[in-house]
Amino acid sequence: MVTVFVPGVFDVFHIGHLNYLMRASEAGDCLVVGVQDDREVLRGKGASPVIPLAERMAILEQLRFVDKVISYISVSQGPLLESLGAEVFAVGEEYGQDERFPDQITSLNYCADHGIEVCRIPRTQGVSSTAVRSKLKEFWVSRAGLVKELHAGVTVLGSFSGKQDKVEEQTQREVGLVLEAVPDASEKTLLDLGCGDGRQLVPLCHHFKEATGVDYAEGLLEIAENRLAEENVKADLIESDAVGFRSNRSFDVVLLSGLFPCLDDAQAEQLLKNLNEYTNENSTVLVRTSIATDRRINVVNQYSAELSAEYTAYYRTHDEMLRMFQKQGWKLEKDCSLYQHRSDTGVWWYHFSPQIEAADQPQSTWNRKAA
Repeated sequence: MVTVFVPGVFDVFHIGHLNYLMRASEAGDCLVVGVQDDREVLRGKGASPVIPLAERMAILEQLRFVDKVISYISVSQGPLLESLGAEVFAVGEEYGQDERFPDQITSLNYCADHGIEVCRIPRTQGVSSTAVRSKLKEFWVSRAGLVKELHAGVTVLGSFSGKQDKVEEQTQREVGLVLEAVPDASEKTLLDLGCGDGRQLVPLCHHFKEATGVDYAEGLLEIAENRLAEENVKADLIESDAVGFRSNRSFDVVLLSGLFPCLDDAQAEQLLKNLNEYTNENSTVLVRTSIATDRRINVVNQYSAELSAEYTAYYRTHDEMLRMFQKQGWKLEKDCSLYQHRSDTGVWWYHFSPQIEAADQPQSTWNRKAA
């Protein structure tokens, strides 16, 4: 009997998980599935699983080709592999190839030292975060094509029911918050990462010494370019995925508006790590984002009758937003509610600066009712 051990979180069980486990079962005679403990998922990803540990295990136990389900904490699998007498270690194709996860490399080294076969299982096409990201891009490209029909702008989605005067009023308020955070803007450089159709970038160009806008949807950049021409202001426009954006320049101010709901946790973490490459000890990071007012909400490829399209969004809680930034060395200077989006989501404003002593951290003004 060849024992196969396959680890994972297996949250929100989907066809990718099913195919992954079926392929793992074909590598031996007895399939043991390891499910990561809720606490370790929270520690590693900054968010708890949607489905609690006991329920995730109960789902897996009902699969006829699964012989045993156990839970684990440590990502370093050597002791567990030894305890199970496993002869095959089944993992995803990317396992051990990311330096951010050294315990995976340790586990692979253990297998090499103890003669345990490593079975790599390809990712099911169509359910990866890359595929979700691609669909997000398709969504924004399609929105750009509606510019003549959506006079309030193609990036505001359902805010203010598409009332142009309300959107313009909110844009002025947000521009005011930027200038409040950067009173000497005329001497500063601005990077609007995920600038979209230039809703904020264009009016801010009147105030900053230099401005750069980045977006991955060519159609949105074309709208932004037309707006810049109409206002007779200049900005460098760059077509790039925000997560993959790199620059040798150091920007004084980075604006991240509406970007985080489009990023899963790994992408959000990578973007924040990249920020350190093109900011300095005096830089300011400003964030406008939709957040969940109670608990995190993940919406994946969901049809919206309001938008007449499928969309994906990750609505993090206020505390999750703060933890993400603080983990990467940014401290909160100010936060405030902008407006209530829906009953369970609100739009919030954050002002971050490079981290200093923890004792100097100001208290958040977060008030769920105010959101």
